[in-house]
Amino acid sequence: MIFNTQAIIIRKMDYKDYDRILTLYTSDFGKIKLLAKSVRKPKAKLTQLTELFILCEFRIFLRESFSFGKLTGGVILDSNPLIRYDIEKFYEASYMCEVMDAMTPDRQPNIQKFYLLKDKLSLLNKNIMNQKDDFIEKLLHLTGFGVKKGVPLDKILQEHIKYPLKTESAIVR
Repeated sequence: MIFNTQAIIIRKMDYKDYDRILTLYTSDFGKIKLLAKSVRKPKAKLTQLTELFILCEFRIFLRESFSFGKLTGGVILDSNPLIRYDIEKFYEASYMCEVMDAMTPDRQPNIQKFYLLKDKLSLLNKNIMNQKDDFIEKLLHLTGFGVKKGVPLDKILQEHIKYPLKTESAIVR
């Protein structure tokens, strides 16, 4: 079926010659993966829709039995452009998206998680820095793990994630 849904791109990976695999967090379906065909061709029309941290209204083809959907169109609602021009903002946004990807199972929608990520990326785009700790604390509460007083957030996070985060060592403090 074809659906229209708001989503934020939290991960992208080049696939084959011209395709790209996207991991989105949507308002309606939770975390899903999409195949964006031919978006890396020089004259591709959907290339702008496949960049990190972009909030879009996506048109997707999605079947229940398949793990991947297919991107068929969309409109950019907020591109968060200032995040890509500042390395500290980029690392912080990358860390938040990676934590969201690691802490969220596929196809389990939670509108509060969607708005949490959307709001934190918007604050970063407006030059309000250091959103990482507040994001992790709220995400842990939304996932049901909670926060222990006196224990660093990174340690609590690593207890619940099976693999080390890639952007953890790159965060500028």
